[in-house]
Amino acid sequence: MKRLIECKYNKFYTLKAIDGEITPKLRRRLLDLGFTSGQRIKILYRSLLGKTYLLQLRDYTLSMRDRIVRTLLVEGGND
Repeated sequence: MKRLIECKYNKFYTLKAIDGEITPKLRRRLLDLGFTSGQRIKILYRSLLGKTYLLQLRDYTLSMRDRIVRTLLVEGGND
């Protein structure tokens, strides 16, 4: 497993876990957004300073800060 922040762009990864470094409130919010084990996730874009990421999850696109993306553990990298 590796962190999503270390992965390449425009490749699908399978979400395996959320790291324990975050608060329970944030973990619950991620689960509500659909960040559950087994979901396919893809990095579409990273801002110039690397602080914001644009992610594709399920049928929607969302923007997240780097500190949250760092907590997502993934496997794979298939197109």
